[in-house]
Amino acid sequence: MSNKTSPRIYNLFPRLLGSVENWDKHLKRILNMGFSWVFVNPVNYTGFSGSLYSIKDYFKLNPLFAIDERDEISWGSLKTFITKCHAYGLKFMIDIVFNHTAIDSPLISEHPSWFKKKWVIIEKSSGNKINFFERDEKPIEKEYPSEEYEIKWQIANPYAINPENANELQIWGDLAEIDYDSPDVDSILDYWRKLFDFYDVLGIDGFRVDAAYQVPSKIWKNLISYVKNKNPSALFYAETLGATLEQYDALSDANFDFIASSSKWWDYTAPWCLEQYNKYRKFAPSISFPENHDSIRVAYETDGREDIQEFKFFFASFFSAGVIMPLGYEFGFKNKIDVVKSSPKDFEKPRFDISDYILTVNKFKQKFRCLNEDGEIIHHDYSDLGVLFLKKCSIDKNQQMLLIYNKDWRNSHQINIPNIENYFRLSTLIFQIDLNGKKTKINDYHINRDLYPNEFVLYFQSE
Repeated sequence: MSNKTSPRIYNLFPRLLGSVENWDKHLKRILNMGFSWVFVNPVNYTGFSGSLYSIKDYFKLNPLFAIDERDEISWGSLKTFITKCHAYGLKFMIDIVFNHTAIDSPLISEHPSWFKKKWVIIEKSSGNKINFFERDEKPIEKEYPSEEYEIKWQIANPYAINPENANELQIWGDLAEIDYDSPDVDSILDYWRKLFDFYDVLGIDGFRVDAAYQVPSKIWKNLISYVKNKNPSALFYAETLGATLEQYDALSDANFDFIASSSKWWDYTAPWCLEQYNKYRKFAPSISFPENHDSIRVAYETDGREDIQEFKFFFASFFSAGVIMPLGYEFGFKNKIDVVKSSPKDFEKPRFDISDYILTVNKFKQKFRCLNEDGEIIHHDYSDLGVLFLKKCSIDKNQQMLLIYNKDWRNSHQINIPNIENYFRLSTLIFQIDLNGKKTKINDYHINRDLYPNEFVLYFQSE
């Protein structure tokens, strides 16, 4: 049995629900699915683009979610909602966006020294910004001919590597990048401390840190220490999707409680995912997800395959210490969440309801220490490339769980294992286990059976 449980987070995406008054009716079913946290994306007042991640005023509640103008200032409705979360035994997490502001934020005119400037390359034919350079790296016309490109010195927009295409940059033109090398960095830190004080009064328990790698590690150490001195149980979860390996490394001493996993994009074969996991688990355990607000919905990708919807959630729960799932996943929503355009009218009619399955997985996860830690994961070779052999260990390796999965969604595959004991390191009994908690002792170590499309089996050993 596990002696600790990692966060099981439900993302209550606010644009699909509208006013905070509409949120609490979801709390009972969130609890009934076995989640321990409620997470909402930014609810602060936005800039001209309307993107939840383009914040114009951090201390003002977005009118989309506020009850009235007074509530925009007081945030009373959100404080009431957080109190209701706590009454259900649920903790509350909010997104914080500290690497940029909206490009039309008054902070830019009030504190111009807080913001980065760079050389910006603009493609004349499209008007798109395609690249950025530091002051001492001014690009030359030979590289960017003036008939095709314009080079300007101006406030920089944040950007990241597209997690679905490593050769492409995602540039957010509605945003202004904050400069943590500014001589006025102390005043930037004071501003964030005041915001954390404000959030503390609201009763917020944890923070998902958007694009954490875009802010220096020393800044996070300072702010995390400040918050935890007041609330030692506060949780900080670093969103690191799109970070380069160098940016990951730079965060290694920032004292985050959790980091994001990219396992959602793994094909169950390529080595990168396990290499990343086994390297970065050493500084913080990870949180996986079957989909998020930046990705295409699983139900859309699979044309509503309920069995794949179930497995994707199980796999995220198996792979990382923590798991997070967005609103609508349980119902097979197909429309991609949009941080600019989504609204309550986009709340879809359920195609199915796997809430009971999600509860089963969350309860199963709670039982095993190896599933609540980021111990070593080993990808074992197998002659049939259509079958995945993946073993998750507790940190001390005294619990080991082997997942054997038919990753072929259309055809059955036979597994023939001469001796299942070869996949385990301990001398204790080996059990086959199912999600409902049934344990069957393995007496015949020779395993020969068929796996249906998308079927998986689990084997377990512990001291």
